[in-house]
Amino acid sequence: MLPGTDTPVADNAQFVVAVNNYRRSGGGNFPGIVKTQVYNAQQEIRQLLIDWAQARGSIDPADFFQPNWRLVREGVPVF
Repeated sequence: MLPGTDTPVADNAQFVVAVNNYRRSGGGNFPGIVKTQVYNAQQEIRQLLIDWAQARGSIDPADFFQPNWRLVREGVPVF
């Protein structure tokens, strides 16, 4: 579903995905990565996350939690 809606994701939907330089350059034959770049600052994702968290001062899990998936084993929720 699209975030905040009951609309299913279309089969032909496209997404912007952040990947590390190893995956971007073809390492591991990662599926779905195309050559078109939207943004390339040549910075490590890890460092960008650290910088963001330090600028915010704290991380509130409620800012990220979306109850839109769960782990299951043979159709039974794990948690």
